[in-house]
Amino acid sequence: MTTAHVSRAAVFSPVAAGLTVAVLALNLRPAVTSLGALLTHLETTAGLPPTVAAVLVALPTWCFAVGSWTAWRLRARFGIRGVVACSLGVLAVSLIARTLPGDVTILVGTTAACLAIAVLGALLPVIVRTATPGSAACYTACLGAGSAIGALLTPTGVAWQLGLGSWALLAAIGLVVWQGSSRHLAPPAGATPAVRVSPRALTPRGTIATLTIHFGLLSAVTFLLMGRLPSILHTAGLTQAEAGYHFAAVMVLGVPVSLAVPYLARRVRHTPLAVGFAGASIAGVTGLLISPATVTWLWTGLLGIGLGALALALVDLGHRTGDDPDTTAALSSVVQGLGYTLAGVLALGIGLLETATGTWTWPLFALVVALVGQALTGTTIGDVRAAPTSPEVP
Repeated sequence: MTTAHVSRAAVFSPVAAGLTVAVLALNLRPAVTSLGALLTHLETTAGLPPTVAAVLVALPTWCFAVGSWTAWRLRARFGIRGVVACSLGVLAVSLIARTLPGDVTILVGTTAACLAIAVLGALLPVIVRTATPGSAACYTACLGAGSAIGALLTPTGVAWQLGLGSWALLAAIGLVVWQGSSRHLAPPAGATPAVRVSPRALTPRGTIATLTIHFGLLSAVTFLLMGRLPSILHTAGLTQAEAGYHFAAVMVLGVPVSLAVPYLARRVRHTPLAVGFAGASIAGVTGLLISPATVTWLWTGLLGIGLGALALALVDLGHRTGDDPDTTAALSSVVQGLGYTLAGVLALGIGLLETATGTWTWPLFALVVALVGQALTGTTIGDVRAAPTSPEVP
């Protein structure tokens, strides 16, 4: 038991736990999907260069990589309360700052926002695993809901600055809720001095490596769709409004799918679920590759189902470490840190491939290849364990 441990008995009431998990999870995606909803507009109307647009799509994954590695050390040094509060504050400020004039400003603001989200995302599994029953379902549902509201509710009929900056309000609400809930964070009576788990102590290495590759591949696909699906559909002949509706539908469909993931994960083996989600995405991307303007709702529907792979991967991190929040935090740092690094390279490469070829044919083919790899690595089985180390050991 650690001094930063979020315990069932001493930390949250059920209502406070559910509200806190919900608000934190809701803040993890709107900064990304709102940019995806407006990216085509920024390129065609605001003069955003295609190369900058490609970097903006890949940027969240790199920031998530850095933030995931940093979160473990920040939690060990400052405690979960201060780190989460600081992250929410940075998120709110950066979402407003990125609406200021200039390409550099939107890059810097998006970088800061995504770093804050990465820290939150790495620490949330710790809170979820030690909060109250039902928190995992709340987490995955609100993660999907955050993607949906970012795509669906971002105002496109007004200045783009308002569309991007309005999500700072959600971060501010999250900060207020966390400040009220986190004061209940306290070590249970008789808690022992803190003992941390080093990511380097995790075993078996082969399982961790495969989990990391799996997470990197599915993250690359997920964030490319979040950032580029409207552009793909618009290039295929749909109007910007139609492309926006389909994009929002994919994100909305991800909500019930994400809500079902914790329930399914308790009753169905991991491998069929992971392969099934990857298969749905393969079918959807293949449909966009072969006939994007025909039965588009079918292709986007399959992609919405396939987004459940990310929720499954995040829930799986906790399942593989038992009930130990410190091991969960260490595994989350490794898998998300290195996985998002891989995802960033893939996302940028596929984005630049579209810029170089002027078509989405080859980039979509590359997505299918990545999804096949996602399906193969999704068959990994086995738990992850670690030997505890002291906080002084880096």
